[in-house]
Amino acid sequence: MAQKKKSDTTTKAKEIEEVVIMGNIKIDPAQKVGSYSTVSKANFESTPFSSVDEVLNGRVAGLNFSAASGDPGSSNMVIIRGVSSIIGTPNPLYVIDGVVIGKGADNAQMMESWNPLAAIDPNAIESVQVLKDASSTALYGSRGANGVVIIKTKKGKYNQKTKFDFSTETGLQTRAYDKLDLMTGDEYIKYGGILMWNTWKRGGNLPTPVPVGGFTSLQDASNYYLDNYIKPNFNIYDPVTQEIIGNSYTGATTDWTKEVNRNSSIVNTYNFGATGGGENTSYRFGGSYYQNLPLVQAGKFDRISINAAVDHKASEKLKFGFNINYSNVRRNTYMGGRASANPVTNSIMLSPLRPVYNSDGTFNESAWSPSSEMTAGFNPVALLKESYQKSTINTVIASANMDYQFMKNVTFSSLIGAQGQFMRELQGVGKGHPVYTGQTESDEYGFLQDARTDMLDWNWSNNFVYRNTFADKHNLEVIAGMEYQDHTYNNLTNYSFFMGDTRPYFQSALAGTIQSYGSDLRWRQIGYYSRLSYTFDSKYTVTGQIRRDGNSTLGENKWGNFWSIGGSWNAKNESFVPSAFSSLNFRGSYGVLGNIPFADQWGAQYNALATLYVDSSSGSVGGNTGYGLVDYPGNLALQWEEAKHLDVGADFGFFNDRLKFTVDYYNKITDKAIALDTPAYESGGPNSFYNNVGKIRNRGFELVIDATPVATSDFRWSINANGAYNKTMLLEYNQALQQFGGDTSDGSNELVALSPGHIFGEYYVKLFAGIAQADDASKGIKAGEALFYTDDTKTDVTNIRANAGYAWMGKSAFPVYNVGITNEFKYKNISLSFLLTGQFDFYVQNGVHSYTIHDGAFPTRNQINDALYDSWTDAPGAENYGASNPAAVVGDKNEGRLESSRFLNKGDHIRLKEMKISYSFGSLFKESVGLSNLTIYLRGTNLLMYAFDKDLNYDPESNSNSWSWLGKGRYWYASPVMRTMSFGIQVGF
Repeated sequence: MAQKKKSDTTTKAKEIEEVVIMGNIKIDPAQKVGSYSTVSKANFESTPFSSVDEVLNGRVAGLNFSAASGDPGSSNMVIIRGVSSIIGTPNPLYVIDGVVIGKGADNAQMMESWNPLAAIDPNAIESVQVLKDASSTALYGSRGANGVVIIKTKKGKYNQKTKFDFSTETGLQTRAYDKLDLMTGDEYIKYGGILMWNTWKRGGNLPTPVPVGGFTSLQDASNYYLDNYIKPNFNIYDPVTQEIIGNSYTGATTDWTKEVNRNSSIVNTYNFGATGGGENTSYRFGGSYYQNLPLVQAGKFDRISINAAVDHKASEKLKFGFNINYSNVRRNTYMGGRASANPVTNSIMLSPLRPVYNSDGTFNESAWSPSSEMTAGFNPVALLKESYQKSTINTVIASANMDYQFMKNVTFSSLIGAQGQFMRELQGVGKGHPVYTGQTESDEYGFLQDARTDMLDWNWSNNFVYRNTFADKHNLEVIAGMEYQDHTYNNLTNYSFFMGDTRPYFQSALAGTIQSYGSDLRWRQIGYYSRLSYTFDSKYTVTGQIRRDGNSTLGENKWGNFWSIGGSWNAKNESFVPSAFSSLNFRGSYGVLGNIPFADQWGAQYNALATLYVDSSSGSVGGNTGYGLVDYPGNLALQWEEAKHLDVGADFGFFNDRLKFTVDYYNKITDKAIALDTPAYESGGPNSFYNNVGKIRNRGFELVIDATPVATSDFRWSINANGAYNKTMLLEYNQALQQFGGDTSDGSNELVALSPGHIFGEYYVKLFAGIAQADDASKGIKAGEALFYTDDTKTDVTNIRANAGYAWMGKSAFPVYNVGITNEFKYKNISLSFLLTGQFDFYVQNGVHSYTIHDGAFPTRNQINDALYDSWTDAPGAENYGASNPAAVVGDKNEGRLESSRFLNKGDHIRLKEMKISYSFGSLFKESVGLSNLTIYLRGTNLLMYAFDKDLNYDPESNSNSWSWLGKGRYWYASPVMRTMSFGIQVGF
């Protein structure tokens, strides 16, 4: 029997997928051992998104995405194959043209958040590779444990005349998914009447006596509400006698959302590039301008980017190149989070009966009583006009590389790169707005803060590469090298609470009131690595790599040894494999990677050292009137986290690879996980320090399908589908139970906990049991009250939330299943594509539910209209006995509005992430005007979303921050994710 001819797919595969993982070290897809995904440049060109990471959403198996805000430049959370550490950001490591730029950490001093990846022009990107397993990421050592995202920018081509390309896109943005529908003025008054009725019927406290005989109708109750809660706030007083001489209440209403927001957001992008090259030199020069006027009126995001790449062949043996990307971002934002100065917060809470302006044209900024709905001076329209947050961020990312083949089969490669980010944040608040507790004389003075932050990261890698082929069957590659990384961060902030005006000059500050603080931090890492790869007869490949890292943030154990081994079998080249397979490859790898989760976030760089604290309020220690103590003990014995990766996969195709499958199974265990260790207080020392205290397991499957069902000369249909399953468990921990935040007030309210044997970050809450349908005198329960289970057996209930027990929900904020499906249809010059994404089997938390439905705790604050239409009441004409929310009563004495499972929703959803239709004129205008390409297109992003939970009224891809997994799945008064409809033109000549 004749031996079957081996398939040579190497050339084609390399053109499409070859991955440069470090310097001159490449992964050959024909002998694929590790697990990685590639996203092409077409997905990044003229995108309406401000940052690279959002484009990856739905396009990479095993990658989960969420956003802190719809405001451009805000931080995002990107998680690859689950959370691997207890502290630190779960984001992967980002590498741009060989420059290790970190994990997208938020380093803003004043901005709600800042995503450093928003400084990168997506249009300059050639491709993005996402490395997932130990075999792919091992050469990045301690910084690759969360995965690695390698971004390659566009370059020129040798022997090509200069080509120019220009593109522009203009888009309009509206809210993508935001069902927090606030009550109108009429609804607000009706709700006020129901609140009065419920409180009266239940013997609650009202500000003045109810008419004899009580309310006879809902209208009576509404009139009482207006007379006692609304009209007094419009009283006009005699300046001498202080007697009420009139009332300016008119019944007019204000839509505060419209007052603080633009009707629509506008996005404009302009991109230009020149690419070409001669026999020995190639080049590309490009630039772009991205402008976004986001939803909140104060917001603005302008980015100018310039990038260049030059490669030169000095000889057949010597090649070198240079890349540089520069951007200038000018960003205006607003105060965020749950701060009352946040215009998104206030637009939700302010009464629609409050006017923006007083009758004399001044801002209506007084506090209402009783039960104020606004702190005095917090009118959001006034704050948007009389305060500001402005930032300027200059970013430079540059690298130079050299390859020199100084002897046969041996090449020396060197790459040095740096990222410099220089940030200035300026915040000014006019007098009369006490947004900070330090503004004790806010009626007389304003506030000014000026923060300067400089960051410089640079790395230098050098390696020797030996490649040779023996007897046409034995392919050997041996690599040895080293890498040095240096990271510095310094900031200086000056501020004064005693500013005469809001102009950004401290000359206006009251003498002696300027205060300042700053920091100067630095950490270093050095690593030595080697890699061996051997392939026999284009069938069998084995690889092994080892790296030894030293990191300055550790104590006595600064060094760690990390490694991986792997192998693959290109079975397609075997004679016995059926011809139905056009490709068939099996692979597996195992490795141990180091990790220091706090290294990429500033503040803990010197945690190995003990620090002292002096009680300055009691005088100096030397004078014997004060005292000193150990503030932080340090931990010289702290060890590396060890992430142990097992990955097994297969790649196979049919019909000349028109139908391809990639499947992966992985099991990743993080041992010696670092977190705060809390000794018993009886020990007499500091109450916490970093230690190796836990073990985390991530286990999952991934599936990728690439298919071309139809391919003719005129019509082509392509499909890419990816799906992933991941579950993260906490196997070991130093505490039986650790809860985060609190649920007894309106403060920090993360409802998650850590406990060995449970899902990582599982919800641990008091269980809401619904609404009492009848009185139960034995338990003091009245119909319409919120009920809670007394324990997790769900056998008994109480109407006193404080008496309820906690229970595990069996769910976390991390989706167990992620899906992305892209379809592209091309007919002659017309192209239609769309991307569907989905996340399933997870819960999300409305972190502001206790405000948006407050059950009567704040009688004059506005709420979402569910408070009116879906709350229990027996008020005549408004009876609602099957409601989801309890009867609203002034004071909410049972505190049913505070955190419980009532405020959790299923996050399962399907989203039409992107849709695009384009028409290319091809070479129609090439002869007449010299255009090689003219394409017009319409694009929509975040067009539609279907939520499986009908009560979900906020975006399930929300998070409150990106610097910790604790922010995942928590809606936190952020500007909503935006829907974009845009029109674009691409021109080539």
